[in-house]
Amino acid sequence: MPASIFFIGKVVISGVLIAAISSLAKTFPKWAALLTALPLMTFLSLIWIYVETKDLALLANYTKDVLIWILPSFLFLIAAIYLFRAKVPFLITMGISTVALFIGVLVFEKLHLLK
Repeated sequence: MPASIFFIGKVVISGVLIAAISSLAKTFPKWAALLTALPLMTFLSLIWIYVETKDLALLANYTKDVLIWILPSFLFLIAAIYLFRAKVPFLITMGISTVALFIGVLVFEKLHLLK
């Protein structure tokens, strides 16, 4: 299969999942949150990496790195929950939450946890 067709297939499948989950969130937010909390993007990425490389060591390293990155991501989610509940405007909430994420990343890098 040509690389460009495979890439387009990856984009379409991944995009459909994201669109479906965001649509589901409008009527069933808890179910959409569950699907979002599942490692769907990691699952898809592992499939795409395996199909393209068959490299199990790469998959192991990638999975370990995803696990490590989840921890500073909590700062984004905690900040977003607090700010949305405080009725802070969306873009400001996203900006502050992203800054919280970057602070977490900097702390993790300083502690050499993101290697």
